[in-house]
Amino acid sequence: IEPPRTDPYAWWCGRGGIVRFPPIPIVILARTKKLLEQTVDTLAESGISAYLAMRKNEFEGAPLQWLHSILRLANARSSLEHLRLACRAFFLLEGINLDVRNIMSHAAAGDGDCLRSFAQAALAHGELSPRARELLENALPRLSERLDFQSFERAAFAWFDDFQGMVSGADGVFDEYSEEKEAWRGLVGEIASQYGERETTLHLLLQELDLRSKTPPPPEDAIPCFTIHTSKGMEFDHVYLIGMVEDQLPSWAAVKKGDESREMREERRNCFVAITRAQETLSLSYSSWVQG
Repeated sequence: IEPPRTDPYAWWCGRGGIVRFPPIPIVILARTKKLLEQTVDTLAESGISAYLAMRKNEFEGAPLQWLHSILRLANARSSLEHLRLACRAFFLLEGINLDVRNIMSHAAAGDGDCLRSFAQAALAHGELSPRARELLENALPRLSERLDFQSFERAAFAWFDDFQGMVSGADGVFDEYSEEKEAWRGLVGEIASQYGERETTLHLLLQELDLRSKTPPPPEDAIPCFTIHTSKGMEFDHVYLIGMVEDQLPSWAAVKKGDESREMREERRNCFVAITRAQETLSLSYSSWVQG
């Protein structure tokens, strides 16, 4: 679904609505994310603010990934996928490796509740941090028994905030925490405003979160950098299309297949998409060589 033409800085995110980018008439397009990341860094060195504008469908940092997967597990108690995500994120946060198969077996031998079995397995470890133990002993039972996700969320963020202060910068576990925390709270606030705080059940919250982008708000007055694919449906006053060089656009695979190949036809379509994003001016750039 394309955004409305009257709003060139909007991006559809399913039923959850639109993500709006700052009304800056300039955009930088490239075929690959890697090239855009290098561009953002180079612009920053010159004092120009830019950002990589990409839809983020899932939380990627361990703190928010753990919170999200635990809430999902509370909503679907026998989900192996959510249990695996919860155990993986828990290991990154606490350094405790929980055996997913043992938790599943323990749950199957009882009432099938993997959330309760997860908590029991975690609490059995003597190296569990005091804040995590408090969370699992007090807040998680309220989530498990009454689906009280609000108090669990508050307790989880208290744990994350404390832990961030102790291990800041260690292994990159909290590199994305501040942005993803802001995105989470913004999304939860939007959902509560739309449906009413009392009417927002755990099931409804998770359903709406699945439909919405997890992208944090973009910086003000910064130049957006899109891959060609993600720029489809949008229009900008001034477009800078970079990396117009063989092995980039067209790609190495397309060049290898030949000018009349299906891959090369797709590269031409990609180039056409990029060119037609421009409403007033289009600037194309290339280099004589590409750094590996």
